[in-house]
Amino acid sequence: MFSKSPAEQKLEDLTGGFLLSDEYKAILRANNIEYSVGEHIKNQLKEEIKLNIVSEEGLETRLRYLIKQNSKKNPSSTQTPEIKTQKEPVNAQSPLKRYEDEINTLKVEYDAKEKVVTNMIEKSFAPPQITYDKFMDHVKQANKVFNSEADGALNIVRMTTRETPRIDTELENKISNMKAIISYIDDLTNELIINLSSNKESNTDVENLLADMKDLIDSVKKYDS
Repeated sequence: MFSKSPAEQKLEDLTGGFLLSDEYKAILRANNIEYSVGEHIKNQLKEEIKLNIVSEEGLETRLRYLIKQNSKKNPSSTQTPEIKTQKEPVNAQSPLKRYEDEINTLKVEYDAKEKVVTNMIEKSFAPPQITYDKFMDHVKQANKVFNSEADGALNIVRMTTRETPRIDTELENKISNMKAIISYIDDLTNELIINLSSNKESNTDVENLLADMKDLIDSVKKYDS
């Protein structure tokens, strides 16, 4: 098996391997680009890498340019040419920068609260109990989905050169999902504290909360697929 060059590996990190990554799909949706066009962009970059037209260092800039170029061509775009020419590129003062700041703040908040709930699970259900494994599996799944939403949103911010209503909607949906997961982590922590302090033998409330969390995670996965 041939090893990938650094540029080829970076392209795979940005767009996915055999299948388009969820993060790349989110960027395509935000820019009103069909997945088939996104696949074409990816294949074009593969050829440019093979021909030494684009380097690893210039790959992300080239990808951003092709996304912008195809977004303008897409007839389903909600932006008119006049509005597009009035939009400012992404910078520290743009609304997209505000999204980036909010996403990073939520990531810090989630990391802190995940540590707390993990600690509460360990206090409530010592491993290797089946209940402990089930609770930890839910937290790990929540972590995976949360980070996927955060990374996808940050990729949209980084790869997008113009703000559009579709981009706003895509980012707001991902941020909403992140906040919902944090809320469930908060609720789970509170229920575990109550159970631990009251020595309840029944975990019905916690079990119901885990079921709700699973439904949320499944719905987010379905939306991003």
